[in-house]
Amino acid sequence: MPKKQTRAQNLARQIQAATRLPYTQCLKLCEPSEDSWTRLARALRAAGLAAAADHLLAVNAAATEAGTWYYAMGEVQDAFYLRDYDWCEKAASACSRAAEAALNRAGFETQSYDTDAEAYHSAFLALSQAGTLPDARELARAALDVFADDPTWCSDVIRSQGRDPFTYESAARLTGPDTPTAVAARKAAGAMARAAAVRTGSDELWYEAAGIMVEVIWHASVAAGLPPLVGRRDCQDHLAHFMGGVIPNR
Repeated sequence: MPKKQTRAQNLARQIQAATRLPYTQCLKLCEPSEDSWTRLARALRAAGLAAAADHLLAVNAAATEAGTWYYAMGEVQDAFYLRDYDWCEKAASACSRAAEAALNRAGFETQSYDTDAEAYHSAFLALSQAGTLPDARELARAALDVFADDPTWCSDVIRSQGRDPFTYESAARLTGPDTPTAVAARKAAGAMARAAAVRTGSDELWYEAAGIMVEVIWHASVAAGLPPLVGRRDCQDHLAHFMGGVIPNR
């Protein structure tokens, strides 16, 4: 074994010790991969928003570690449920506790939308920055990729607080060039602010914020130089069935 293990190797050893799964299987679970949050962080850094990029990467590290433990829990259940139920329960509980600990160490509550809310905060900053530039399609695309193709999920996330204080109020002060990409980016940022301001507490409000998030994704698509809602079946369905097929002109 190398004297200095990588982060993935170290986590794989921890999972192996907690679960009795083969090391190679554990290591495969821990293999680093580039996801939408990592791509957004890279785009933020390239746009001069290094602090926002570092913040997002730290959040992503905690969320990824927790997610890896949850994936390991699924592997444990597949491997041991029928042949060693008692161990399966013990190991699954250990995985769940480790996932919660990873989130708690980073200041997050478990079973919340707060990590995703932090990613939305970063997407808002990216769209706001894109709205000040004549053509920042790559930055807008990185923000767009963070949004799930599920408006109701987006509704829950955008109205969550996240770990740190954050306000979308700066959207009202955004100015920039009148190019199509910049205008669309500012509209997307402004729609995020409106969605975040929708109260919680009823299905009607839940769907209201979901509809506004469809607006966000529509305008972010335009800012990214893509056909609106391309490849986003759930957003298209929400637009057709709950919004009369029309994106408000605002």
